[in-house]
Formats: sequence, structure tokens, C-alpha cells
Amino acid sequence: LNGGTYGVYLQDGWQINPALTINYGARMDKTTTVTKEQQFSPRLGLVYDLSPETRIHAGYANYFTPPPTEIIGATSLEKFQNTTNALPTDVNTSVKAERSHYFDIGFTQKLSESWTAGVDAYYRRVKNLQDEGQFGSALIYSAFNYETARIGGLELTTSYQHEGFSTYINIAISKTMAKNIISGQYNFAADELDYINQHWIHLDHDQKLSGSAGASYKWDEVTVSGDLIYGSGLRNGFSNTESLPDYTQINLSANKTFNTSLLGKLDLRIAATNIFDKVYIIRDGTGVGVGAPQYGPRRGFFVALNKQF
Repeated sequence: LNGGTYGVYLQDGWQINPALTINYGARMDKTTTVTKEQQFSPRLGLVYDLSPETRIHAGYANYFTPPPTEIIGATSLEKFQNTTNALPTDVNTSVKAERSHYFDIGFTQKLSESWTAGVDAYYRRVKNLQDEGQFGSALIYSAFNYETARIGGLELTTSYQHEGFSTYINIAISKTMAKNIISGQYNFAADELDYINQHWIHLDHDQKLSGSAGASYKWDEVTVSGDLIYGSGLRNGFSNTESLPDYTQINLSANKTFNTSLLGKLDLRIAATNIFDKVYIIRDGTGVGVGAPQYGPRRGFFVALNKQF
């Protein structure tokens, strides 16, 4: 398969006054791989300082995403007809380029000299949403399109730093819904395909709540830190109608700088991941395009020595 992707863009930034900056531009993209499509995509964004402590931003972008070149074609499917490896259906409409409208708005607030917080909200309206799935036990990913999708979320962040101590917290809430599979239909059983074509479903990578937090303290040449990640669980079950249990992973590390006469300055780092050795599942082998279970990492210990020349 031979093809090409071509793009040209023009962008500019205009500082209207010290408080307001506008960024604008446009792209022209064309693809001639598994599909022949093109799109003109405008972009617009602004940043405005309401005060020295408060900054707001807003933006819009039109995106064009060509499909991956790696595909399973109709000729490959035909070879398995009337065999034990025949697929549920031989329907295989060509994968299309994804087109989306993206909106974003948010602000950051400096609460003190050491403390900053921010909020960001986004929304995407997508046509021909691209997704990839691992159908069956082989680690081969196959692309397909949903006819339409709605993706939105809210992100909250805060950080604090004073002298040798720093900490941060990030929380993200998201929802991704799609409907009607219009390509790669051979991957799906008839009942699942019919259900998705008539109902809005969650995408397999949709996680309602995600979070991360961490803190570190530096004392002289020693820095100790810890962090955690949290997830409410990805989707699973028939047509992603269920969700997996939530999970948390906690990590710790320490770093010390040594001054040696022979090698000069050396940094020694010791880290432990998933210190409580909690077993948690990321995927259980069910859901749209999920063919095998996947687990988070078990407890691990790492030592690193760093020398800069």
C-alpha cells in the first residue's frame, strides 16, 4: 500500500495589549492512503490576564486525523470464509478520516506566592471517530470508525511550593460517548453491532474519574518524594455497558547528591513503585475491541546512578 499525507499551515499571534493575546491560524490537510480525503481546519485561541493573579484562556480548533495505514483488508477476510476462523460478518467498510470540533475554556488563579490553582473544561464533537481494538487473542490492532461521538470533561489542578516543600493534586472528570459503527464491522458480532448502532455507548478507554497527587521535600542534598495515581476503572462488558473496579497505586522515591573527589557530583536515586503491591486490573478482556486482560505493575524497586558531564 502506497500513499501520502500532506499538510500546510499558517499561524500568527497578535498581542492586542499587555493583557490580551490572540492566536489564530489554519491548516490544510490531505491524505491518499486507505482513503482519499482532505479538510481545511481553522484555529482560534485567546489568553487574557484579568489581573496579575488571574488568567483566562479559551479556544476553538477543527481537527483532521487520517486513518492508520495498517488495516485488515477485504481480501484477507475472504481467505477465512467457510473455516473455523471465519469472522462474525464480512462487512468491512473502509476506515475514514476523523473530523472534530474542539472547544476549550479555563482559568488559572494565583492564590498566593506559593499556591496556584486552575480549572479547564473541554468538549469535542466528532464525526467518524477513530478507534482501534484488539479483536481476539493476537496482539494485532484493527481500526474502525464510529459515525458520531461526544467527548467532554473537566480538569482541576492545584500546586503549592514553599522553600524545600512542594505538592500537587490533579483531578480529571471525563465522559466519551459514541454511536453507530460505520467501518470495520467484521470485528463485531451481530447483536453487539446492532446495539451500538442504536445506542450511545461509552468508549472502552472512558474513565469517569482520574487523579494524581504527589509531594516532595528537599533537605540539603536529599530529596524524598511520593506520588499516587487513581482511576475509577475503564469500561468492560457487552458494548462497554459496565465498568471495572477503581484502583490506586502509590510510589515512593529518594534522591541524594554525593560530591566525590574522583568523579565529582553523583546523583543516587532509589524508587519503589506500587509499594503496597496492590493487584489491580486495567482491562479484563471484555468490552469493545478488548481481546485480552491487562494488569497494572506489581511492586518494583529501582536504583539509578546519574553523572552529568
